[in-house]
Amino acid sequence: MTAWRVLVLAAAILPWTAARADTPREVLERYALEAAREQSAFSGFDAERGRSFYMQKHAVEGVGALSCSSCHRKDPRERILRHRVEVPCRACHVINDADHPAPKDAKKRVIEPFAPSANPERFTEYGRAEDYFFTNCRMLLRRECTAQEKGDLLTWLLSVEGGPITPPSMRD
Repeated sequence: MTAWRVLVLAAAILPWTAARADTPREVLERYALEAAREQSAFSGFDAERGRSFYMQKHAVEGVGALSCSSCHRKDPRERILRHRVEVPCRACHVINDADHPAPKDAKKRVIEPFAPSANPERFTEYGRAEDYFFTNCRMLLRRECTAQEKGDLLTWLLSVEGGPITPPSMRD
């Protein structure tokens, strides 16, 4: 095959693969491959371990003890508007941008549901999921999350059923 034909074929395939969305299950499969590489004794993900990870509080300097549920709520199907719930201000407004790994992403107004059942956009792109985990794990845990932690969390989130919950404060 000539170099020209290879370039034409690549040009035809690349937009299709770039535009193709992952499913949350495909993202989970990638985390399983990564977890198996990270630990030889990997035996799968556990939804209860993922739920515990989500609820576990961690000391965050200048804010106090926070968990994933501090911003994403105990029910990950909830959609919230900051300032209308008890989400710590610093979770949405990083007072010192140096404290946040991605300052431009620190000032979002709405936090959409975290569970894929309530937000079909969640975990549909591996790269975006990785960006999310990089930012939030570094901010909350002061380290990167392991593939096991990511997979456990996603396994639990996939087990959460039901559509989005919009609190009365967001219904105008």
